[in-house]
Amino acid sequence: MPLAQGNPCRVVTLEAEAETAPPPSDVTQCCTWLAANGVPHVRCWTPLGQPISLCGHGLLSCGTTWTQRGHTVSRMIMNDANVRFSLHQDLSWIGFDPITSEPSVVPQWVETAFGSMPVSAAVAGCETDYLILCWPDSADLRDLRAPGPELGEHTRRAIIATCADTQSPARDIRYRYFAPQHGIAEDIATGSAMRVLASFWQAHAGYDALRAWQCSADGGHLFSRIEDDVTWVGGRVTADSV
Repeated sequence: MPLAQGNPCRVVTLEAEAETAPPPSDVTQCCTWLAANGVPHVRCWTPLGQPISLCGHGLLSCGTTWTQRGHTVSRMIMNDANVRFSLHQDLSWIGFDPITSEPSVVPQWVETAFGSMPVSAAVAGCETDYLILCWPDSADLRDLRAPGPELGEHTRRAIIATCADTQSPARDIRYRYFAPQHGIAEDIATGSAMRVLASFWQAHAGYDALRAWQCSADGGHLFSRIEDDVTWVGGRVTADSV
């Protein structure tokens, strides 16, 4: 069972479809199996055992695992999502249909929840998807107060806190991801959030590619690029045998 470093993910390869969720663990858990046509299917759960509809680091880990086992992987299936996969240089990449965001007013509860007020906001997806909060350039997002489960009293959306990074020549943006209503107090490195940020920052500042620092406590570096009708999210996957 390879264990990806950075944002840990335990990958279990199966002979057939996963019928039951694994028991709770200390890391994200993913089961993956090959369909009759050779396409990998993926299911992921939070450490508390809650199903994840779309797990970026799980998909990156599963695609890399099958490739390392000698399989040619160009796409994967996770729930209803048909996701592209590729390896390029030292990065694994997953490709999604774009998800666009719409400008929104900054909710009044945000300053109390985070201890700081962003300059703008946007929403993406449905009422259980994403609220994007944008702070001034190079804001130290590590200073934000991490909200608890009480965030669910205000919104069912996961929160993506972001800002442009004008201080580092190696990065374009910074971000953090919070979803305590869904059992994730704060994620370490979030590929699905990068899918949202790719479109957000393209519309906001003209970026077609991003180098991002997810400034959680453990930290993570992720990448994105937009090519035609595909949003690609990339990250480095390191496998350990456990």
